Amino acid sequence: MVKLTTKQYNEILKSLGISYLGNYSQSAKLVLNERVGNVITYNIYLAPWTLAGEVNGRQINTCPGGKHCHTQCLFGSGRTKIEVITNGFEHSNIVRSRIKKTRLFYTDRDLFMALLCYELEHTKAYAEKHGYGFSVRLNCTSDISPLAFKADGMNILEMYPNVQFYDYTKVASRLSLPFRYPNYNLTFSFDGYNWETCLTALKMGVNIAVVFDTPICPTSYLGYNVIDGTKSDLRYKDIQGGNIVYLEYHRTAEDYKTGKYVAPNSPFVVRV
Repeated sequence: MVKLTTKQYNEILKSLGISYLGNYSQSAKLVLNERVGNVITYNIYLAPWTLAGEVNGRQINTCPGGKHCHTQCLFGSGRTKIEVITNGFEHSNIVRSRIKKTRLFYTDRDLFMALLCYELEHTKAYAEKHGYGFSVRLNCTSDISPLAFKADGMNILEMYPNVQFYDYTKVASRLSLPFRYPNYNLTFSFDGYNWETCLTALKMGVNIAVVFDTPICPTSYLGYNVIDGTKSDLRYKDIQGGNIVYLEYHRTAEDYKTGKYVAPNSPFVVRV
């Protein structure tokens, strides 16, 4: 993998028509990492589910476990929600940018990784210079295995063994990854239909993220201790050992198809 100079990095971004690949403190919750946890988190927002279309006749799917939750995905919340409600998905600059980045991942992995490593290393240096901790979340609106982020025969976890990575996933086969890579923390996610897999994860000591429709964090759920996951996004700093992580549902553009808010009728969002 070629290590990019700043000039090369800027020229590549210009040619791709994007401002950056990843960033830090892009969302309100990731800002809390910095303000509350004193940690800067480098993060990447890609196009979820099948939104990025096809490459070479094959459908891109960045969320293989997203069948039951893609319509309530956080991709459609925040600034994206405003753009989509106002102009539609096809005219949203945020959506277009994330699709470009996603397609780059599937069409030119080497270039994608060169950009990622340039940004990761510069963000890490910035964090250290200003006295912050540093972490990386590769999947803010996607669910791609960290093992797929590869360059020169090494995955990203091997390339940066002293950097803390973390993700949420609905892919059961990845539950063993934190046991193989001590710099990787994984929180499994309830999608409304995978509770049996969640029970397996809880028995393994993996925490489970559950989205609730209430702004008040319950103390327990189905007999399991509940941790408030809204204070920050630093899941690797949570008490580990098989707990429920409370997340509050955020309205998305999909909830305003009629022009007015309609609460989602999905078991993905737990009502208490």
